[in-house]
Amino acid sequence: MANVMKYIRRAITCSAAMAPLLLPDAALAQRASENAVANSEDAFGTTVGTDATGIYNENDTRGLSPLKAGNARVDGIYFDPVANLSGRLRQSYGIRVGIAANDYPFPAPTGIVDNHLRTVGDRFIGSIALTKTQYSGYLQELDFQIPLIKDHLGLQFGIGSARTVTGDGGVIPSAAINIKPVLRIGGAEISPFYAATLLQNIHGRPLFITTGALIPPQPDLGLYLGQEWAKGELWMSNTGVTVRAPITSRLALRGGFFHSRNSRRHNYTELISFSAPGSVARHRLISDPEQEIHSYSGEAQLALKLGDDKRLNHRVIAGYRARDRYTESGGSDSRDFGNFDIYTPDAEIEPSFTYTAVNVGRVKQSSWLLGYQARLAGLGQVNFGLQRARYRASYFDARTGLFSFSRDDAWLYNASLALEIAEGLEVFAGTQKGLEDSGAAPDNAINRNEQLPTTRSTQYEGGLRWNFGKHHLVISGFQITRPYFSFDATNRYTAVGDARYRGAEFSFAGHFDRLKVLAGAVAMKPEVSGPGRNAGLVGQRPAGTPTLYARTDLQYRTDILGGLTPTITFIYTGRRALGSSPVASLGGKQAMLDSFVSLDLGLRHQFKIGQFPVSARAQMQNIFNNQGWKVIASNTLQAEEHRRLTLYLAADF
Repeated sequence: MANVMKYIRRAITCSAAMAPLLLPDAALAQRASENAVANSEDAFGTTVGTDATGIYNENDTRGLSPLKAGNARVDGIYFDPVANLSGRLRQSYGIRVGIAANDYPFPAPTGIVDNHLRTVGDRFIGSIALTKTQYSGYLQELDFQIPLIKDHLGLQFGIGSARTVTGDGGVIPSAAINIKPVLRIGGAEISPFYAATLLQNIHGRPLFITTGALIPPQPDLGLYLGQEWAKGELWMSNTGVTVRAPITSRLALRGGFFHSRNSRRHNYTELISFSAPGSVARHRLISDPEQEIHSYSGEAQLALKLGDDKRLNHRVIAGYRARDRYTESGGSDSRDFGNFDIYTPDAEIEPSFTYTAVNVGRVKQSSWLLGYQARLAGLGQVNFGLQRARYRASYFDARTGLFSFSRDDAWLYNASLALEIAEGLEVFAGTQKGLEDSGAAPDNAINRNEQLPTTRSTQYEGGLRWNFGKHHLVISGFQITRPYFSFDATNRYTAVGDARYRGAEFSFAGHFDRLKVLAGAVAMKPEVSGPGRNAGLVGQRPAGTPTLYARTDLQYRTDILGGLTPTITFIYTGRRALGSSPVASLGGKQAMLDSFVSLDLGLRHQFKIGQFPVSARAQMQNIFNNQGWKVIASNTLQAEEHRRLTLYLAADF
């Protein structure tokens, strides 16, 4: 296992040298054509390879995380990931919310993470990508699409090696591999896959813990405040198969079965706690025993096409989805290294840790599905769905030897209507009720890494979409209600009330000859209510949710060198609550972090070397080197990244 990354780096280097000899004819573009801005029809969130844009991502959509909520899909099929989808396996993903989710069966209140996996066609395509990432990091990628039997069998294969470096001095080496055969017979497509990532000798990113209204001083760039001997090891893998098959001319099957695994073999958490102004803080370290998290999940859907009217496209969808997740947590040992100055490294001798038995959580959840979708040309579309969900969970506390159980049986639904009131102009309204996850407790909680219970979430939304010329505009409003999790009086991360996320968003995608504009913003006024707020444990605002978030991407294609394209990205993050709790010194109000602005400048260029497509990118992010904080949990911070340069070169052969 220790030599995996070394072998992958050698394979990439050797393959890069041999690449021009593998194929005499020009190949179709793959990595060399990746451009998230150019490929986006809205500004809600699109990632293509390593290129990303939009106001939302899988960890933050309308103030919540659709990934943590359990709303991930793989090529449209339900998937319960506990391990990240590797870039070797995932080609792109988009965030489906609002009217963008109108065509999607069974949308969810906090949005859908719509993952698309790499595949293979009838031509050999090889791609190599080399990236100089921020600070002294790098990423090396090699991908192949290999047709074996024309029209019937192909193989997608990829390997990668990376050294990620963070502004706090942390280094995260990793290596990844993916293999995916694709079998096509009689209109059916069967695609098994295996993808794995090894992260070895990785630094744990220090968490800055504050109290009240105290905002710590910014740490020095690149000065790692953790222990050099406290390096973790993590093995992540995703295995599965997807199936698409016509049964009759009107009836089709879509389904998949997946196993996702996250094995923590060594894990350390560095906590830097501030109790007074200045640079002196208390340094604690938590070491975890081996812990395993894995999940089996899958879904099968039958879609029946109805009628023969070409103007009316409608279908009935019936299906079943389920998951079985196993989570280990606890059993940890900790050390208190006392106070130190954050501008001076705190080197400590490695102690001998003593672990105890781990806690075990188990979740079994399933849903029967029935949906109806219809589109009438010139009038609009409807999307209705009904689910009968069953949830069963158990938790074994290793310290007490006690089991606890929870259960829920719920009717869930989604309903949306879009009407075309003029050519290119639609108005829409919708609602969804879901049974969603709440992620895991943060590292500084007494129940750290424990899987949190499922929650009932409800969303109402409405707005308009206007397609005029080559431009697309979406304006909408929404309200999401769900339980709110934060720290209680014993530092346990638990449900302390309810949160209402009310806001408005807009997205504009414009094509002006040589200029592509992608602009989006979300303005929110979230509010917490319930027993936690009544007791004074939490205030009105959820921690870390900004009042306004906006992003604009501009790309202008020039005639220089046959198409050199300057890029500009502007990102604004508004004021947000530092912590959940009211602060007495502020008159019972919550402490707020100032807004944060980042301006990125770059260049893109697509060209050919001989017959091979090549893409080059350079981007300087946060060019004014603004400093700020990211809120990980209530009163739990990590510094925003400083000014940094990224260089990217990809070629298809």
